[in-house]
Amino acid sequence: MIEEAEPPASVFTTLRWNGTSVAWLDEHLNRLNEHAQRLSIKWPKNMRELLQQSDLIGEGNLCNIQLNRDGTVKCTLRESVYSDSPLTALSQAAPRFSEIVQGTKHAEWDGYSAARKFANKDGTDIALLVHDGAVVDGDRCTPILLDIDGVAYAPSPEGGGIDSITLQLLIPEIEAGGIPFRYARLTETMLGRSSEVIVVGTGVGVAWLSEIDGQSVGRNSPGPLYETCNNAFESKLNAAWTSLGAD
Repeated sequence: MIEEAEPPASVFTTLRWNGTSVAWLDEHLNRLNEHAQRLSIKWPKNMRELLQQSDLIGEGNLCNIQLNRDGTVKCTLRESVYSDSPLTALSQAAPRFSEIVQGTKHAEWDGYSAARKFANKDGTDIALLVHDGAVVDGDRCTPILLDIDGVAYAPSPEGGGIDSITLQLLIPEIEAGGIPFRYARLTETMLGRSSEVIVVGTGVGVAWLSEIDGQSVGRNSPGPLYETCNNAFESKLNAAWTSLGAD
């Protein structure tokens, strides 16, 4: 069911926080700007200055930057709650919105939060969001599978998932590691016959899945896709830090 309501009041993005700096600030601000434009939220010319002036609310290793329709900016810290690999997943219906809103990180985030809470209540770590018979996203991460032919697949953007900054950073490293990369509809059949399923994202970093909906997936051990992505993520993270608000 498509959620039709007032235009979202804000857009947001979530970055790694190490106590003084955030990771991949430029990439996150570029996406935040793109999502703001789609939702007709005016982008402040002094965005960096607003970030520098914003009080950091809370504690944790993640920083949520929120741009409101009235032009104000709010920065909130929270803790990543992911466990170490392997993770387990539960399929949930993907939240659906109007075409212009779908695929943006916006204020009406209850559907994603509810999917995550339901998965956690069920004893699993993450929710895989399903629409029209295919996994289109994760509740706070993006799934990637490695099929038995050695090709890596991530959800097709047309499915309505969020464009993942972490995935975009990793695609060149995946291909440089000798693994062809493609976008596709991640159907139950593809997941069932995969040799490996991982998830990537700001909070989770890179993690591998051992179970989806109570069924084992992959080889039940870290594989080449995980090793390639995890090594690349950790290496890139070392050089990704920027003091919040710095030019």
